Amino acid sequence: MKYINLIVFFLSLSTLAFGQKDKEISKWKVSVSNNAAKSGQEIEVIFFADIDKNWKLYSSDFKGDIGPLPTTFVFEKNEAYKLVGDITPVEPKKTIDPTWDVAYTYFTEKAQFRQKIKLVKKDFIVKGTIKGLLCSSVDGICVPFEESFQVN
Repeated sequence: MKYINLIVFFLSLSTLAFGQKDKEISKWKVSVSNNAAKSGQEIEVIFFADIDKNWKLYSSDFKGDIGPLPTTFVFEKNEAYKLVGDITPVEPKKTIDPTWDVAYTYFTEKAQFRQKIKLVKKDFIVKGTIKGLLCSSVDGICVPFEESFQVN
């Protein structure tokens, strides 16, 4: 039964996404904690999202098998740095989904995520992709998104 619910959920997502694809519900900015860092130092890549009113962005710190899809960050391989640990959401809200009866975390209005990296070379470029799900608190519409990022 759980799998049937998941299939219905994803089918409705794909249908609803077509009507929303041109609407920018979240706006992303990416920066680093120290532009003057040297080889061997650890810095943080900081992801900021502004989220439109009445929308929520699912966080990255729960499993994706519960219904809502967590935000994921994929970093392109680069010999100039190494990832240190996992991406960390900063102060997400927490609730229990009544449909799935499980806890998940999310953001409204603003979101922040941080990823520690250790520099192997002074000159570095961090590239990748952010994927996630935004849902309206007004009508329940959910829209998947994919956003590329680059920072150095």
